[in-house]
Amino acid sequence: MKSNKVETHNSAHIRPDLVDRLAFVKAQIATLMEQESALKQAMVDTGLPVLEGTAHRCTVSVIDGRVTTDWRSVAERLSPSRQLIAAHTTQGEAFTQVRCVARKTSH
Repeated sequence: MKSNKVETHNSAHIRPDLVDRLAFVKAQIATLMEQESALKQAMVDTGLPVLEGTAHRCTVSVIDGRVTTDWRSVAERLSPSRQLIAAHTTQGEAFTQVRCVARKTSH
């Protein structure tokens, strides 16, 4: 199986502006998501199904929980062969992921 692990460049700060800008944007998104959550909760707390603004309309709905079947447990109870499992196993396409975390600083 081919590894998709990306090498870390040890060279001197390649494009630190990209890294720092992404971190800044992610911090803004986190703050906005907190605000969004508080606003949504305030709307739920009104008990109203419809809230009208000057240019927008929000609806509050209670949605039944998702029903799922644990097919892995079902299959394990039936003791399938490795060949049967392999015949019905697929792998999704590879994708690119960018993660951004604060750098550790030494004091």
